[in-house]
Amino acid sequence: MIRSVERALAIFEAFEPNHTMLSLQEIGKRIKLSKATTYRLVNCLYELGYLVRLDDNRYCLSLKVTRLSGVVHSTIGIREIARPVMLELVRTTGETVTLNTVVDGQRLCVEVFDTPSPLMSIVRPGERTPLLKGATGKMLLAYLPKKDVDQIWQSAPSRERPNRAALNRDLAEYREQGYAHTSGERVSGVTAVSAPIYDVDGGVTYSISVTGPAVRVDPNVNKFTTFLLEATSSISKRQGGRHPSAGGQNAAGEKPKNRRRAA
Repeated sequence: MIRSVERALAIFEAFEPNHTMLSLQEIGKRIKLSKATTYRLVNCLYELGYLVRLDDNRYCLSLKVTRLSGVVHSTIGIREIARPVMLELVRTTGETVTLNTVVDGQRLCVEVFDTPSPLMSIVRPGERTPLLKGATGKMLLAYLPKKDVDQIWQSAPSRERPNRAALNRDLAEYREQGYAHTSGERVSGVTAVSAPIYDVDGGVTYSISVTGPAVRVDPNVNKFTTFLLEATSSISKRQGGRHPSAGGQNAAGEKPKNRRRAA
């Protein structure tokens, strides 16, 4: 029964803003099921009123789905969605976990759960730091429009600007692999790994970071990165986003590699 529910929900997720009408074959290809199985599920959803069959035998989501979407709690926010996942990430890594976003060209810490260890990286909600250094800042920077990146880079003091060509390479790499990893880049002796949270439209407004003393994090960075990608994938899915790194793998389907950027 659970498997059938998962498959039915996969059919809903097969529809996207640029693919609002799909044939039976297209649905089956997107959810990777046989034509017979796809037909049974699609026909069931059609009979229940969740899908509409068009004149050309393609399908689209019905207004019944739209009505249900309006029942979603209007006040639920990223904090409520992320908190339980962040707490579990603290438990599995033993390190500080933060939720971050961009405000006025800076990284803003929205929420933080501290490590239980007395040796810790201290971050507080409301703290703002530059975007040009550290895994968290660069992860958020990687998804900003180019004009915003240009403005942030140009407005920084010259002594704090990284080489622009090197920065562009870093940001492209972070987008491709789905996470950023730096050690000692913003704060000496501190290692951080950060990964994006994807919105419904595939954009990135928030990131989650695992931060701690290099002496503890560096030997475990690959394991922590896997845990982090699983966490951000879970949060992305809970808010309707699509995360290409599900299951702790990057977009290429490989386990995360140790690609540290040192100061």
